[in-house]
Amino acid sequence: MIQRFAVALALALVVSLGGAARAADPASPSPESLLPGVDLSALSPAQREVAARVAQDAFCYCGCPHTLSGCLREHAGCRHAPRMAQLAARLAGLGLAPAQIEKVLTEYYASFDAPKRAKLDVASWGPPLGDPKAPVTLVEFSDFTCPYCQMLRTRLEAFVKARAGRVKLLYKPFPIQSHARSVEAALTAEWAREKGLFWPMHDLLFSRPSSLDDASLGEMAGEVGGDPADLKKALETQRHKGRVLASQEEARAGGLTGTPTLFFDGRRFLLPDMSEESLEFTLRDEEEWRNGGWGRD
Repeated sequence: MIQRFAVALALALVVSLGGAARAADPASPSPESLLPGVDLSALSPAQREVAARVAQDAFCYCGCPHTLSGCLREHAGCRHAPRMAQLAARLAGLGLAPAQIEKVLTEYYASFDAPKRAKLDVASWGPPLGDPKAPVTLVEFSDFTCPYCQMLRTRLEAFVKARAGRVKLLYKPFPIQSHARSVEAALTAEWAREKGLFWPMHDLLFSRPSSLDDASLGEMAGEVGGDPADLKKALETQRHKGRVLASQEEARAGGLTGTPTLFFDGRRFLLPDMSEESLEFTLRDEEEWRNGGWGRD
């Protein structure tokens, strides 16, 4: 069973006594003074205290010798500290404790370095959704029978379509063995890709997850303009099995633990929710990284 969204939900709902905000000390600096310029209005008082503690303990990833709070207050030229602080505040708003937030921040910023990026084959997995010339490639490893993949699908496609020219989406199969007919659905999608019919078939497979028997798959093949008899033969011989297995192995090597898993230019998406806000945040960071990274002292 896939854990990605379940883990995110658990993190969002966790109530940790160890991570609870410290009792307010009238002599202590306010969260607003420790996080100047950061919008904390959506946070509860306890969540503001959590964000402030993280800002005092975590170091800014711009490379300066300051904590995040120190960088915001003393290093006015840092372009990235406000974004890191914004991320810390949003994670506090999800209910994460300080230690959890610091772990997410450490893993998130470490993922930008080249050795952390997965070596993904993208050349043979088109066509992309979106502008093929878009500079950032977003790869989704997914399973047509996975309910979490079905939940993400509409949001992810809308995200890409609304950002034409910035990011394109490639779908790669990762069928879950324990899900009935997941392998057959993946093989059908690869048959359709070979025939130049991938995205219409992708849409049908996601829209009919309970109708994946051979006869229904044949009907889908006809609906998208393909030959049902050729699909039947491809499924019987498992013509595209090697391709699906290679995709799964590549995903595991890149750190996949469940579906859906996303990679921005080979960098695994590590934020604990796949909201449009999180997707946009990490896309903007990826664009900045491609243009020379954030400023470093």
